[in-house]
Amino acid sequence: MKNSTWKPFCSATLAIAMLLYGPSVAGAENAATQPESTQTADDEKQPQQEQAGNQQVQHENSDSSVKTASSEANVPVAEVEVTADKQKKKLTIGQQPDAEGVKDYVITQSSTGSKSNIANKDLPQSITSVGQKVIEDQNCLTSTDALANVAGVSSQIYPSYADVLLGYNVRGFSATDYVYVDGLWDRSSSYTGWLGNIDRIEVLKGPASVLYGNVTAGGLINYVTKKPLPYESFTYGVKYGSWGTKSISADMSIPLTEDKKWLSRLIIDKTDYASFKRNTPTEKRRNASFIVQGKPQENTTYTFETQFNDNYGPPTASSFLTLAGTISDPVGLLPYNASYVDPRSYTHTISRVVSAKVDHKFNDIWTVTSALRYGTYDYDSRSNYGYKLYTDSNTVRMYASAMARLNKTFTWDTTANAKFKTGGLTNELTTGITYGHFNQYLKNRSIMTSSYVDIFNPVYSDFVNVSFTSGWRHTQEDRFGAYVNDLITLSPKWKVSAGTSVTRSSTSYDGNYSGVRTHATTPRVGATYEISPGVNGFVGWSKYYSPQGPYVNDYNVYQSMPAETGDQVEGGVKVDISNRASMTLSVYRINRNDMAYWCYDSAGYGVYDTIARQRSKGVELDASYVIKPGWNLLAAFSHCNAKVLEDDSYAAGSVVPNVPKNSFRLWSTYEFQDGPRKGWGLGGGLTYVGKRAVSYYNSTGWMDGYTTLDALVYYKTKNWRWSLNAYNLTNKHYWASSNYNTSNGNSSGVYAGTPRSFILSYERTFM
Repeated sequence: MKNSTWKPFCSATLAIAMLLYGPSVAGAENAATQPESTQTADDEKQPQQEQAGNQQVQHENSDSSVKTASSEANVPVAEVEVTADKQKKKLTIGQQPDAEGVKDYVITQSSTGSKSNIANKDLPQSITSVGQKVIEDQNCLTSTDALANVAGVSSQIYPSYADVLLGYNVRGFSATDYVYVDGLWDRSSSYTGWLGNIDRIEVLKGPASVLYGNVTAGGLINYVTKKPLPYESFTYGVKYGSWGTKSISADMSIPLTEDKKWLSRLIIDKTDYASFKRNTPTEKRRNASFIVQGKPQENTTYTFETQFNDNYGPPTASSFLTLAGTISDPVGLLPYNASYVDPRSYTHTISRVVSAKVDHKFNDIWTVTSALRYGTYDYDSRSNYGYKLYTDSNTVRMYASAMARLNKTFTWDTTANAKFKTGGLTNELTTGITYGHFNQYLKNRSIMTSSYVDIFNPVYSDFVNVSFTSGWRHTQEDRFGAYVNDLITLSPKWKVSAGTSVTRSSTSYDGNYSGVRTHATTPRVGATYEISPGVNGFVGWSKYYSPQGPYVNDYNVYQSMPAETGDQVEGGVKVDISNRASMTLSVYRINRNDMAYWCYDSAGYGVYDTIARQRSKGVELDASYVIKPGWNLLAAFSHCNAKVLEDDSYAAGSVVPNVPKNSFRLWSTYEFQDGPRKGWGLGGGLTYVGKRAVSYYNSTGWMDGYTTLDALVYYKTKNWRWSLNAYNLTNKHYWASSNYNTSNGNSSGVYAGTPRSFILSYERTFM
């Protein structure tokens, strides 16, 4: 049998054996014999004499260790050589001085795609990250602003200024319900859009079920929080923006012990966010996070974090304008900055989150990470808003709604990573288990009122405070998953990756329904080939599943829906050169089956149905490049064709709403490195978004494409920085997104994009 055939087989076999008989096989790490260059850690070089002695001890231990492994695990050691990778990667705490994405735009590694430290170029799936430097240069106020830098990401429904109701499409399909923070499912803090404590945002494109269980077709968004600085530092900042926006923030890092084995960081922020829309009150955002990291032992680290967010302001989700008077006849009747939301309307959200994580390095092979997260999210909204335009009287009819919602989410994940050699092949194994528990308590009501307001001079009558007609509706979801993935190095150029997960999900309503129980096995396989140093070609295939329902309809009957399923095929080229460049050019195809949605039957009652088949195909380019020191470039291009293939309600070929067929983002900054202009920086960018369908009923209308220009100038020294950002320099009027209704395209609306605006910011650091 040829080596190319039996080596991968033996490698995968031993990987499974190590999983089942970890303690005995892990003991073989002391028996491994390596070339001299790999016998010591990079930062702990041993004298030559001591190294020779260690090699002798290792050789003597080898026989007994391997015999033990053979007898306990029945591994045929005569045929499969077991060796350990002796190059240690130390566990660390705090923000490292060479952390990617802090000083430039290039990020070549992420934890999202592998739950380990595998480089992005070695994974057969697209991963794009937006780091601190990009967020700082662009002065992003919300996560929607930051995610505009990622190819294929667009607003699912709401514009960037709808801060407490975030929604994203990735590669044409929703990626909203399964947002993660530090690798854990989060339906609390992630909804706030706050970037003050975010180190970077990582987007894994396409199905991610192999490591995360039941997720959506489009992809997974993971927010990675900032870590403490390993020295004393205090930074305060102020921002002033258009229409009265202002912000005050403080960021303080303090080592808790003299040996710096325990670090802490406190970040607080107070923002009054003003809108360009007339008669719109200021939104008040209050945010805080506190993190403690410790490394009491060389091979163990602890991370504890808590976060609090309080947002109170106008219900921006209700500030859409009717299709009639905007993109439909009479086109342009409604003022661009109009808002037909009663100023007494409000939305109040409070989120609280606590999390804990422990990392332990057992030996030179095995490292285990166990983390948990618990969060609550309170949502209370009362809104009266314009719903339907009457052109004969130039008035809009008001609609009143009320919603109260409480989310409670608990998630836990334990991951084991191992790096070892079998049969001459390097294995990077990831395996683990995860559990999630979600509770939601909801009550809502809405009515069409008999009140009308003039579209040019709206005067609101008595506020309609809608009362709830029923008690809390309780939804409970539990999910459990186990996963395993192995990255095998077949040769210096070829690597193959294969993995699978088994996920079980149970959902029940109101405590008196047995619920729906589903399970699925979702694999991912792929390969990478090193074309040249730092340049890899890749191809991959993955499946996903997401349980749905049961949902209660207008007949007060629970409808059981089939689980949503699908797969992705993807291939392309990745360029990852640390501190210089990171680029991914990919071609993909995603199938999506049985997406549930709300509609009305022939009797006019609301029920649930599914869209049988949808497909998204496209080409993407994500690139960040350090042209030379101080000169950064970011580019993102997406061509996405997302449409309905088969359904009883929507015509085949209907385009998925809010998904541009073509979009492009270019952003670059340059900072002078020496001379009299040292510390000065300038930059700017261009954003192009193509036309988008308003709703699944494509005949309802389309939002035209648009192009905006942004600019930046700043000056900084060691301890302070000021900057001026200008957005939409040409004051382009455009429609940012649509709030579509799947059951009635005519009741959809569009949101005006933010016109020309500015932010002036100042930061001062004390160390």
